[in-house]
Amino acid sequence: MSNRSRLFGAVCVLGLCASPIAAMDAIAAPALETFGNLPTITNAKISPDGKHLAIIHPVNGRPIATVFELDSPNATPKNAGFPDAIAEDIIWANNNRLICIFRANKKLTYYKDIQVFSRAISVAMDGGDAAVLMGDAPKENGWASGVLDVVSADPDFVLMETQETDAQLHGTAPRVYDQYFLDLFIVGVTSGVSQLVRHGSPDTNRFLTDGMGHYLGRIDQTQDLKEHLYIGEKEVASYDVRGGDEWGVENLTEDGSALAVRAVGNEGMDALYGLKLGDSTLGPPLFLNPSYDIDEVLGDEHENRVVGVSYVDDMAEYKYFDPKREQIEERLKRALPMQSVRIVSRDAAGANYVVAAEGPKNPEAFYLFSPATSQLSVVAKSYPDLSPSDLGEEKAYPYKSRDGMDIHAYLTLPPGKSPKNLPTVIFPHGGPAARDSLEFDWWAQFMASRGYAVLQPNFRGSSGYGVAFRDAGNGEWAGKVQNDITDGVQKLIADGIADPKRICIVGASYGGYAALAGATFNPNQYACAISYAGIADLQLFIDRDVNSGGEETESSSLWEARIGAGKSETGKLDSMSPYAHADQVKIPILLIHSNKDVTVPIEQSEIENKALLSAGKNVQFITLDGDDHYLSLGATRIQLLKEVEKFLAAHIGT
Repeated sequence: MSNRSRLFGAVCVLGLCASPIAAMDAIAAPALETFGNLPTITNAKISPDGKHLAIIHPVNGRPIATVFELDSPNATPKNAGFPDAIAEDIIWANNNRLICIFRANKKLTYYKDIQVFSRAISVAMDGGDAAVLMGDAPKENGWASGVLDVVSADPDFVLMETQETDAQLHGTAPRVYDQYFLDLFIVGVTSGVSQLVRHGSPDTNRFLTDGMGHYLGRIDQTQDLKEHLYIGEKEVASYDVRGGDEWGVENLTEDGSALAVRAVGNEGMDALYGLKLGDSTLGPPLFLNPSYDIDEVLGDEHENRVVGVSYVDDMAEYKYFDPKREQIEERLKRALPMQSVRIVSRDAAGANYVVAAEGPKNPEAFYLFSPATSQLSVVAKSYPDLSPSDLGEEKAYPYKSRDGMDIHAYLTLPPGKSPKNLPTVIFPHGGPAARDSLEFDWWAQFMASRGYAVLQPNFRGSSGYGVAFRDAGNGEWAGKVQNDITDGVQKLIADGIADPKRICIVGASYGGYAALAGATFNPNQYACAISYAGIADLQLFIDRDVNSGGEETESSSLWEARIGAGKSETGKLDSMSPYAHADQVKIPILLIHSNKDVTVPIEQSEIENKALLSAGKNVQFITLDGDDHYLSLGATRIQLLKEVEKFLAAHIGT
């Protein structure tokens, strides 16, 4: 047995790999916890010398980082955790030091509301002490984790950026109205000690580096919501960000000759362009798909430069600019057919790669791949106790909205049931500038396993289909977006799939708004509604994003564009806010919200709950204690699914 095989045997002992499931077990639906437990792996990075593998996985329902020695399978794995925090990312600085990024939602000294607090910790493979990077930063600084680059000439150092006040920078007493500056530091990964490299202006909101640990330039955002791009100290371009980015400046291209910039071209699609360092206008596209926006811009971990992009057709597709990476991607797609395959990490020599693959009936799995030997070895599966037979069939389900707009949607059918007259869940996504695709969805598949058909519509306003489709949802949250969702319901009924009397609308975040809007503005369409972290009061939602002086910010301007009303248009905002029309609701509603949510604060559900109770409506309100917007804890995911299962069974179950 090879060392690698022994390692994976050891990992399996930790419960990270799949165990055989007897044929008779497939008859019963999997236990609720099988879906609700956190995935057993969410990230994996190989060290530059290929000797260590770091992963993020849960322990006691909370993600931590763990490192395995690939050549010493009996060595004790090294764990890295942070009290009450979530392991969010892992970065190899060098062969001996792994940087672990942790975040927690907590109250900081100078803020009345809950804030995101993050820190970067470096862990030594040789048994040396761990170090908090920028450990010398003030404790009140909750954002001291922005690792930009490893310094390639001396990988014991990294470049980091963080916001500070002049008082914090100079160690003087803080003042209530201190102005924040974005500063750039060089930080020792062994010592954690920082040294100032650049002191940003009050307008600086991002530093640019060359991918090897050197300062390249910066982006300033002025009060008129224009961004100014500087290379060195020379301004080379400016662009408007009111209502959303016109440009999205990424990192350098792989050859270092240009910046990669996301922008919408004449074709109306979000594409990737090159901006030569001496130019002020974009060059020809580095990548453009005529039918789909780019989804992600892919970077290299050793030199933080752009190496490819992804886009989503029905499934995610990954394209690499380097022929060697693209060849590896094609080889992996042949080895793992009918799945989306992406390169996650590689060692410095390119001898070993970490790759991930997933499909609708294949929850994400991580592999080690050796191009020289073509050996592909499973590291871990994210949901090892689920087999394809446990999961419902997911398929594309396109339809036209009443005004002729093409709507892409995905339908998951309950396993083992005829697709006729089924209790049905309508499950609109969050965002709203996001989209669903053919991929494993733990929440949707859980509901399908309980006997429900699940429809996930990409209504107008969704991303991925071009800027015209995305912007068609602006101002239509309670109008044409709701029509798009309703027309999907009507198609399911016309096709005989959905029982018209047993349809529930369920959503999270913006999807939670869509669920509340469906229950409020289409009161005869549904039998019940569930909103997790949904928006109920649009005026309050916009107001929280304006600055302390009450002025418009990039974020508030974006939401005003999406909602279709400014912060002063109280009447229009109220006309689209579910809480203001609670008297129209006719169906039972379940509200669920995490009490440490900073993306959509829990007061949104509290306002909706109060309005529904005042109107004498049937409402339940469940608080998830200690979690955030993204359901980062296993215990609260399980609690959510238990409440969803009980509520659906009571109102549309058989």
